[in-house]
Amino acid sequence: MASDRPASPSVDRALTVLEALVEAGEGLTLTALARTTEIPLATCASIVYTLETRGYARRRIVGRSHFWRATGRLWELAAPLGDSSPARS
Repeated sequence: MASDRPASPSVDRALTVLEALVEAGEGLTLTALARTTEIPLATCASIVYTLETRGYARRRIVGRSHFWRATGRLWELAAPLGDSSPARS
């Protein structure tokens, strides 16, 4: 297996988009998200629509612009892990 290539490029791109949304805080337009992640616009659109459907992203519409941001659903996903972070083990 090549060291720099992800085992699943699709999962890698989805996580890259999710991480970018978290880092952006207030939200990104689809164009800004594609530029930030260097992922094609159509691919970013598919990913954020899926994240929205699953509750991990929310869209805020201002005029004709759509701004995407991550939601608290990530906390819900992580909550069962409690304090079992690798640093504490």
